[in-house]
Amino acid sequence: MLVIAHLGNSFGISPFVFYLVNSLLKPRNKAYTTTLPVIMKKTKVILYLIIAFSIFISCKEEIKEMNELLESDFKIIEYYYGYDNYEKNIRNAESDPIIIKERNFLEINVDINGNCEIEGKKIEPDLIIPELKKYLIPNPENKSMPKTIEKEFTYAGKVIVNENLLISALFDKNLSYKKYSEIRNKIYIARNEIRNEFAIKNYGKSLAELMTSEKKDEIEQFYELNQIFPFNYSEIMEE
Repeated sequence: MLVIAHLGNSFGISPFVFYLVNSLLKPRNKAYTTTLPVIMKKTKVILYLIIAFSIFISCKEEIKEMNELLESDFKIIEYYYGYDNYEKNIRNAESDPIIIKERNFLEINVDINGNCEIEGKKIEPDLIIPELKKYLIPNPENKSMPKTIEKEFTYAGKVIVNENLLISALFDKNLSYKKYSEIRNKIYIARNEIRNEFAIKNYGKSLAELMTSEKKDEIEQFYELNQIFPFNYSEIMEE
């Protein structure tokens, strides 16, 4: 029975394998016969199998670690190139795309009757805004919510923000315009409410005050607020 002992080294091949390889490559003292090509072929096959098996063993732990990283929140499902490029129908090669991962993709579905589902869960009309705010407000403790990162801003300081959250609303093409506008308005209200709450707490001004202000620092705070709570939103009319 052949037992390969893996001790590990920088090349990922064990010392025992080097011994076996060396023994196979030692020069022969006896005369070669017509079986030389067969012997050489078998030697090469054994050599390749030993090296391949050794590399497999050495990489086993690394493969395990890589598989642990490939969780749903690391799965790339969308590349978002920004609204400006979308309007021009181009993908700007000079700017990096926003990588959207599965956990940070918020899906809203609205059927022909105006019934709304958020992430597959049916939501009553009066609960749409608070339900959306659960996803829009960064929540690093809840692994089912969008993935978050910490960023530092001029006025707000260090803030936990959602990492490239993309909201996609799928509307039935036969949905009435009245129902469509009602749900669409609620999506924007949810966004404005969290921005307003953050502005009052951190800047001492409401969202409306920052929007209409002519003071340099308050104008900068308004744009900073948009960076803290960006709104990557798209709509699709279902065929």
